[in-house]
Amino acid sequence: MTNARIAAICLLLTVLLLRSSNAAPCKSGSLVFPQAQGAYHVGTRTFVVADAARHRELLVTAWFPTDSGTVPAPYMDARTGAALAQEWKLETGFEQNVCTHAWIDSAMPHQKAFPVVLLEHGSGVVPSIYTTLAEGLASNGFIVVATNHPPDSLIAVFPDGHEMNFHPYWPEKADRRTQGVAIGKFAEDVLVGDVRFVLDQLQQLNSHDDFWRGHLDLSRVAIVGHSMGGTTAALALKEDGRIRAGVNLDGSTYPGMNADIRPIALGKPLLFLETEEHANDPETRGKEFVGSRENTYYAVIGGNDHMAFTDAPLLKCRFSKDPTPETDRCQGTLQSMELTRSLVIEFVGKYLNEDLAPQLDSLVRIDRK
Repeated sequence: MTNARIAAICLLLTVLLLRSSNAAPCKSGSLVFPQAQGAYHVGTRTFVVADAARHRELLVTAWFPTDSGTVPAPYMDARTGAALAQEWKLETGFEQNVCTHAWIDSAMPHQKAFPVVLLEHGSGVVPSIYTTLAEGLASNGFIVVATNHPPDSLIAVFPDGHEMNFHPYWPEKADRRTQGVAIGKFAEDVLVGDVRFVLDQLQQLNSHDDFWRGHLDLSRVAIVGHSMGGTTAALALKEDGRIRAGVNLDGSTYPGMNADIRPIALGKPLLFLETEEHANDPETRGKEFVGSRENTYYAVIGGNDHMAFTDAPLLKCRFSKDPTPETDRCQGTLQSMELTRSLVIEFVGKYLNEDLAPQLDSLVRIDRK
């Protein structure tokens, strides 16, 4: 690849992405994520919740609307960055050269309460890789709450220094159906259990915590998940009455789940965004879940990159140790990310705030009778 071609890619991923004076100050050469276009700046903080009854300790990251800030938020901590760099073959220390649009010293707007969006990660990754989506939601007036779910996450680095790493929770040498039954049980018993526990903790924080008190509108809750997190989001939507609507980003059912009945009826509004590969799966045709009648949306995002719903393609375009991809592919990545973010924001706005959703409602809806 020519130096001019590489320079063009770098220009695309730095200058083109810096589109707003509201962005945090970035050092020269940083990868700057797409700027959120909502009315608010974005704050972020991380905290730990412990479920003694289930012997579970969970690291939770929140992005929220704010009026201002002075200390830019890092993309992720160094140990998480090192684990991700090894897993995805990225440049060592890449996380130091990623510029987000969030602040770590910000406060919630005085006497305002915001709807809540739970954000569920896929297997073998971490919540940070959904930063572009999370910042977009927070900028548009939603409090985004992302739980790190060990051992399904790649790594969880806790404030006291200890960490937990990914390991399979299914029998690795078993047949596909036996594995699927184990995965389904883990999703139901552990991941959905985590979602319900975190919601319980948010209720406590909203009543008693100095920072969060009165800011969480828990009468308006949606859930968004990717991959295994999409499966978790769908199941939690079905099982927890506090969650009004859900978004599944390319999340599947597994052999042995729900007695192999498809689609799984959720009974609430659902947006299912999927890749072409998922949509064309001969076994399911991508229709593993269905929401309430007249409130189910299916949309296919161009291409077959399962990670296109995350920050991963931008990170790989800029920091991959492998040969740099072509400029048009990187630009296509931006377009897919922008479309995903726009559709998710419109969907949760429609069902939590009764907002108009012109782009969403131009899609073909699948009505089940």
